[in-house]
Amino acid sequence: MAENERIPVDFHPAMFRIAAIAFVTAATVDVGSSFIGAPHFDFPGIFVVGILSYVGAVVSWFFPWHRVPVERFLVVIVMPGLALLGFMLMYTGGVHSHILPIFVAPAVFMAAAYGFRAGAAIALFTAATASLPLFINGWDSYYARTLLVLAVATMLCAYIPARVRRALLNEYETRRRQQEESYVATIGALAATLDAKDRYTEAHSRETAELAVNVGRRLGLQGDDLRLLEYGALLHDIGKIGIPGYILQKPGPLTPEEFAIMREHPVIGERILASVPFLAPLGPIVRAEHERWNGTGYPDGLKGEEIPIEARIIHACDAFHAMASDRSYRKALPLADIVAEFRKETGHQFDPRVVDVMLQLIEQEPPHITAQPQAAGQPVPDVALSGPRSWAQHMQTIEVLGQQLARATSVADICNRIGETIIALVPHDQCRVLVMNDDRTRLEIAYMRGTDREEYRGVTAQNAAVDVGEGIAGWVAESRRGVVLGDTEHHPKAAHVVGTDVVDESMLAVPVVFEDQILAVIVVLKLGLNQYSLDQLRLLTILANQAAVAMANARLIDRLAAAASIDPLTGLINRGAFEEAVNTQLLRPQSWGTLLMLDVENLREVNDAYGHRAGDAVLKRIAKAIQGSIRSEDLASRWIGDDFAVLAPGIDAEQAGLLARRIESGLQSERISIRWGAAEYHGDELTAQDLLAAARKAAGRKADDVAA
Repeated sequence: MAENERIPVDFHPAMFRIAAIAFVTAATVDVGSSFIGAPHFDFPGIFVVGILSYVGAVVSWFFPWHRVPVERFLVVIVMPGLALLGFMLMYTGGVHSHILPIFVAPAVFMAAAYGFRAGAAIALFTAATASLPLFINGWDSYYARTLLVLAVATMLCAYIPARVRRALLNEYETRRRQQEESYVATIGALAATLDAKDRYTEAHSRETAELAVNVGRRLGLQGDDLRLLEYGALLHDIGKIGIPGYILQKPGPLTPEEFAIMREHPVIGERILASVPFLAPLGPIVRAEHERWNGTGYPDGLKGEEIPIEARIIHACDAFHAMASDRSYRKALPLADIVAEFRKETGHQFDPRVVDVMLQLIEQEPPHITAQPQAAGQPVPDVALSGPRSWAQHMQTIEVLGQQLARATSVADICNRIGETIIALVPHDQCRVLVMNDDRTRLEIAYMRGTDREEYRGVTAQNAAVDVGEGIAGWVAESRRGVVLGDTEHHPKAAHVVGTDVVDESMLAVPVVFEDQILAVIVVLKLGLNQYSLDQLRLLTILANQAAVAMANARLIDRLAAAASIDPLTGLINRGAFEEAVNTQLLRPQSWGTLLMLDVENLREVNDAYGHRAGDAVLKRIAKAIQGSIRSEDLASRWIGDDFAVLAPGIDAEQAGLLARRIESGLQSERISIRWGAAEYHGDELTAQDLLAAARKAAGRKADDVAA
């Protein structure tokens, strides 16, 4: 990392506030210290310097620095500060002044903000300013020696924060790089998921992305914009995860109903990406990839510059790759025919500027197409839709469901929304959504709704739950295949619900699967034989696919939330979650108890002697001893490093000491010892930080007592 690399701009307001505090502190100390032991007090001079310092503090604190180029930092803060220090020096005695040590501050400040070179340069300016009394008041050997020592100390003090700053920036860069690698790995996993469903799509997306990046680079896209284009092109078909396989792999033209389902994949893709924060910026690109320059595209009918530039590029490159690839209904088109088609559609389907650049690129560097022939076909001419609820109406309902699922954050909410949509679309007497439990051995009722007919009044959430492989729902979960049954009770896999009558009954049952993992089973029942068709099974499959994506996202959010509050080494909650819990406890009326801090002694010696793996084993053992010693209402945390904290409501400090000794005895090791401190709270207006600080202070006093 370069020496002159600066801390991100967001940190500069904080730095200017530090400067404001420095102004106030220096002025206050100057005025106050001038009263001590000074035979003559130059009140007007000190007053003027103090006023100027306070003005500088106000300007530093309230001025909108985000609008000022950071290059003016030296001019607006450091140089006036040095000038004020010079005035203070002269007004407080020149070579006999007592404020010379304050001259260290500007160099330290600049070293922390800009690195050692900037700090050293300011150190030279401060040395020059501090040497003014030698020229004005005459030579003074004692002052000169003090000034020399100050100069060396200033350089040392500038070097230390500069090294800390460098370490912070290195850590920031390492974390940024790791985050970037995580992003790329996530995109790779999503692409692999799509590959598992349609191998043509994976190669098509990869080769489309390569062409799109080259076109985007020629159009002037750089940095993050080019990266968004690449990732958007890789994932522009990710919404096909939510499209039934029989449509994706159909060896022939699609019907209008099937094509209407296929048109949903940009919306599904946007919803998938929106659930992952770092992929969310790709959502508008993926959604708009099938929009046309003249506004005749889908799903929103955007036109012209309303369409994101990345989506316009991907749309053109996607179309080129499709025409240059073999399909089940035709061979790849000759390059001349492809160019002629693009020339014809320029200004209609495609952005003219994108087409010009892409065709120039193709002429100079013809892309290599490796994608296998696609199995899915094209839509057949429109035919009249029939039935009480047409497929067009179904798609409108499914789109509304998609919008609802995008806002759902819990599995229970998702099951409820899916169930309510099903009973609105599919004839039924009862609808059930059974969710796989954590052990992945049993399907439990998460949603059940019926018409309260006599035949189903004995069905409850308890007797309708089934083991995997048991009954038709368990069989569907095991086989991961949807079924339409005309006579449920006489099916070989049927398991009659205890307490209900044997009736003629039809059933639809589909699995909810994400990335080859069964999440739930949807069951729809209707009295009578042969009540359901394959079309209704397909509709239920579409809804199950939408539920799969939403459920997987909800479970991922739950896992991430848990991971954010748990220390991965010890399994205890981490510092942030603990402090939040303590603050919540302190807000409760009439709350009282004790916060116990535990500090492992000699852990560094263990690490040095046996390695960090042995130190980690010590921390795990202590965490286990804590968990085995505390009550169910107590809360334990690995606070930081080798420090642990326990919040024990309803006990005093003496009882907390007994708890600490019980934990220590539970370690069953002569090599491990801990020291502790406790702080009580009795409805005081404290914060978690106050209580933790008091407990740590108590632990420090205990250590001093032991040493004494």
